[in-house]
Amino acid sequence: MTLAIDKSSIAEEIPFDNTITGELVAEDTQAAIDELTNKINTSASPGFSFGKSGNVAANSYLNNETVPSNIAGRFVYISSAVITRVFVSTQNIDTFDLNIYSHEGDEINLTLLGSVSVVAARGGEFTVNLAVATSKQLAIRVVNGSAKNVVAGLELEVTN
Repeated sequence: MTLAIDKSSIAEEIPFDNTITGELVAEDTQAAIDELTNKINTSASPGFSFGKSGNVAANSYLNNETVPSNIAGRFVYISSAVITRVFVSTQNIDTFDLNIYSHEGDEINLTLLGSVSVVAARGGEFTVNLAVATSKQLAIRVVNGSAKNVVAGLELEVTN
């Protein structure tokens, strides 16, 4: 079987239904391609994760692998990075805040970037807009409450 392709068609002429995607706002195929290209070009990371096992008291830093993130955090190697999403999971239904910091390692120039609040839940997803300088490290600390077996992540994007 041979499939005939009309090479004279342009993307703007091909029907596109943006109600199916749930996220794209484009109304034609070319605009959808452009929108996806922009999303791909600005995505920077699938996410950086942090965690701590056991009962995590207020003012405890989550670990980057096995090291407290205020001592050696996740290194930001991209330019014009912005934390766009924070995601959190805990074992129990807990209430606490997470503070997100940048620093140069070993708590040097530890700077609060922002916070999210988990209220009587096993976690959640939070949209944020927190600029991060290149060559800084990221740290997360549980404050104003406590949790058990906490895992948190940060998703970064590049701004243009």
